[in-house]
Amino acid sequence: MKKTFYTWALALTALATVSSCNSSSTAEQPATSAQQMAYICPMECEGSASMQPGKCPVCGMDLEKNPKFQASADSTTTL
Repeated sequence: MKKTFYTWALALTALATVSSCNSSSTAEQPATSAQQMAYICPMECEGSASMQPGKCPVCGMDLEKNPKFQASADSTTTL
């Protein structure tokens, strides 16, 4: 009786774990913060995007202008 109970408990736990991993949809993700930044790492290192030019904190390469970045009207000022 205990073996049957433990077998079912293990099976349900495994099923719950597998089903929870597949619940998030990766097909349509909103724009990531890297796409909203003016400069990105050419190696696409995570956490390296910046609004200022500089070096990637992960790999040390120079950050490049992000071709997908579009400045909002609020961020551009004319003097």
